[in-house]
This record gives sequence, structure tokens and C-alpha cells, in this order.
Amino acid sequence: MLKISGAVLLMIGLAAGIALVVSPFGLLGSARSSLTAWILFPGCFAAGSLLLALGGGAIGWLWKVCSALLLALATASALGLALPVLGLVETAGHTLSLWYVLFVAGAVGTACALVPGALAAPS
Repeated sequence: MLKISGAVLLMIGLAAGIALVVSPFGLLGSARSSLTAWILFPGCFAAGSLLLALGGGAIGWLWKVCSALLLALATASALGLALPVLGLVETAGHTLSLWYVLFVAGAVGTACALVPGALAAPS
């Protein structure tokens, strides 16, 4: 039960992060990035990761998956910041949500990637 609810929360956090990345470009229609998405992105991602870890078993794969997902979001956010500067796309709104995702996902994703291998493979 912990693994299922953890996976659902992890996906909600990931979806909120994706919504924050695409919202400055108007890809969500008239919807703008809301305070709810700003809270759900790190909150659900952290809660889902914690519940998956508490679900038992080896958690080495969890660090790698979380790191890959967060660093992919940070890369997409950096790309979203670079494309308007290069004149390739126009933003439909402010880019504050891109900066938020870049710093939060970049910092936590890097921290997850730097977890020592001893935690990944218990002996």
C-alpha cells in the first residue's frame, strides 16, 4: 500500500513540476502556474519518495530514478529559459516558475545523484 500511494504522490509531484515548466509558454491553455503547483511539486515528490522508501526493499533504484526525473525537469527548465533568449520562442507569461523548478529540481536531483553507493546496495 505504501508503494502504490508513494508512486501516485511521486507522479503528482512530477506532473506539477511539468506544469510549472510548460506554463510560461501557454501550453496549458488559459491556466497559469498556481500556488498549488508550486507547493505540490516539491511536497508530493518528497512525500512520494519517502513512502516508496518506507515500502521496503532496496532503495538504491529510488535514488537513481528520483535523480533522473528531477535532473530532467531541471534541464527542461533551463532549456525553457534559454529558448526565449535565443529568440526561438516567445513566453506567454513570467518565467519565475522556470527558475523555481531549475533551482529546486537541480539541487535535490544533484543531492540524490550524489548519494553514496553504500546506501544503494545494503550488505
